[in-house]
Amino acid sequence: MLLIYLPGITPRCEYVFGMMFNEELGIEYDTTTHLNIFEAHEQEKINYSFKRNGKEFYIHASSLLFENGIKEIDISTEKKSGTTFLFCNDASCDLGFDIFSATFYMLSRYEEYLPFTADKYGRFKGADSLAYRNNFLQQPVVNTWVSIFRKMLVEKFPHLQLRSSSFNYIITYDIDIAYAFKGRNLARLIGATAKDIFEFRVKNIFNRICTLVNLQKDPWDTFDLMQDLIVKNRLHSLFFFLMGDYSEHDKNIAYTHPLMKKLITRVSTFSEIGIHPSFQSFAFPEKISNEKTRLESLSGKKISKSRQHYLRFILPDTYNNLADAGVKEDYSMGFSDIPGFRAGTAKPFYFYDLKNERATDLKIFPITFMDGSLIDYLKLAPGEALAYILQLIEEVKNVDGTFISIWHNHTLSETNMYKGWRLVHDKMIEKILSYA
Repeated sequence: MLLIYLPGITPRCEYVFGMMFNEELGIEYDTTTHLNIFEAHEQEKINYSFKRNGKEFYIHASSLLFENGIKEIDISTEKKSGTTFLFCNDASCDLGFDIFSATFYMLSRYEEYLPFTADKYGRFKGADSLAYRNNFLQQPVVNTWVSIFRKMLVEKFPHLQLRSSSFNYIITYDIDIAYAFKGRNLARLIGATAKDIFEFRVKNIFNRICTLVNLQKDPWDTFDLMQDLIVKNRLHSLFFFLMGDYSEHDKNIAYTHPLMKKLITRVSTFSEIGIHPSFQSFAFPEKISNEKTRLESLSGKKISKSRQHYLRFILPDTYNNLADAGVKEDYSMGFSDIPGFRAGTAKPFYFYDLKNERATDLKIFPITFMDGSLIDYLKLAPGEALAYILQLIEEVKNVDGTFISIWHNHTLSETNMYKGWRLVHDKMIEKILSYA
């Protein structure tokens, strides 16, 4: 058994060691604060402290994992062979950096607990992140660090048996607005038509009428397409349904409408489903439980997966609210403004509540990109976006991570600004399947 010597055992240490050794490397380990026990240990051992003791595997510790509270940190960074390292230290450290503090800093999202200037929706901006400012947001650095650590451990301890991993993917869809025209009540129908008349959108008026009298399919009804792709290719998919009450930013058709129940029932036959807590749930957490209950009632299934609408969450409150509502897995960990690896990883991990200094059972599935980031924020053409996505797939493949994309049904509609995006979606799937 691997033994780790450290000056003190804290919740932060226990969390990051569990994630590193149990979840990632598959190693049984124990810890000790007693140097004599460490010295007497004849099997594999790691010294994680402030001073080397002998010829053991030594990682020079920073103070982060032995602290309580949250404060501004001056983080030393260094780039080697295209990879950025955090918490770099002296040459006596076998790794040259404190991998445990670096990993904890990224997974805990430490910087998001510090004062920040939110965007107009109250979110932490990707452009303000340490990863973006140091040009490594599009790299799953935590997984690269672990890969380097893995190789060095095997060299130091040839008999150590480590768990291997492989590339995985989950294609996810947010159903913010199920249909472009169908399912509206009279007031919304009149309001939308009046707006089209005022803005001279004659084609919209024509398409609305044709859709409502069943002369054509609703433009945003792309569910046949998604079902065919998922069933034909046996894709691992996940649909998140918005069940919130109508508001400025929550505009799905009413959850009580027969069309919603029919759609949810249908999608449940070929894909997993989850709740898409409304924009309003950010400020009114009781809505999470209410909306989850609505989806469970309509689907007849127990719902345990979630993604926040607009990727709108604040730490640790939103994640604690989700856990309290019975959510076991969350898929919100990504930035809206810039694609990439918000927590520095392309693999699932457990949420650590930094405010209350405790590990939790809520599992976080970090997203790789969202279609809206490419379309609305970066303003990329479909061809440019495809190249961007393919590079992100390569980054995930290189670390045997889980590639998680976010698409919306309307993005696949080939209408107006979405022309060409269906091909991007299909080419992404083609690439993923070549690796899966």
